[in-house]
Amino acid sequence: MNEPLIQVGILQKQQQIKFALLTAYKLQGRLFPPGDYSVELSSGKICFQEELYDEITFESDHLHTDSFQLNDVIIGVNFHWERKEDQRFLGGLKFIVEDNGITAIDIVSLEDYLTSVISSEMSATSSHAL
Repeated sequence: MNEPLIQVGILQKQQQIKFALLTAYKLQGRLFPPGDYSVELSSGKICFQEELYDEITFESDHLHTDSFQLNDVIIGVNFHWERKEDQRFLGGLKFIVEDNGITAIDIVSLEDYLTSVISSEMSATSSHAL
């Protein structure tokens, strides 16, 4: 049985997104090594390495260990502590165009997603067994 994958929107309505592949990923069968990259909106499409796309998906061969970093992720949206920080994610990385901007999406296993959400919402005094 294939494990369920979910797609989680991370950044929305961006004109440019800088990111790093922390492990190798594939885009349309082409291997991209670890390194710093960026995408930007151009004529309603995603511009990546001087080519235009409707959407881009960096595919992961090792879903539970391949990871990427998105720069300037907005956290605490509309809270007094709202700020930007670089964040790392497991899984695949997808960019789409919506609402006149680029949206970054994490393609992650349901198990990895729940692990990250549960641990981020746990109290500092929770049992280590959890």
